[in-house]
Amino acid sequence: MKNIKPIELITSLRQTDEYIKAIFTHGSCYKFHLFLKSIWPEASPYMTPDKQHVVTRFGTKFYDINGLYSGKVEKYVMKKADIELVKTWSFKKQNLLKLTECKICGEPFVYEPKTKATPK
Repeated sequence: MKNIKPIELITSLRQTDEYIKAIFTHGSCYKFHLFLKSIWPEASPYMTPDKQHVVTRFGTKFYDINGLYSGKVEKYVMKKADIELVKTWSFKKQNLLKLTECKICGEPFVYEPKTKATPK
């Protein structure tokens, strides 16, 4: 892989689909950090002071799916207890993707991933 900067990859990923930003800002921000860390092992996770969002630190800058993060962050790398908490966060567990509504009854069509079949 060429020597790509974090902001370039984040911007390209965010532009792939309009749901990407929602997924990584509504439950899967820590999973986004893990994605970045898989590419840049030196990346470190930090939390916002309200403990509602995870951002990734590269050098002296912080990033999330929106790009460069300029909000406040805790003054320390996430502690073990924080990591255990955010491991449970998930967009899928807390949200549904509404695709459209039925033109007849008005009920939403939603996307629910198929569960893995159990081996026999």
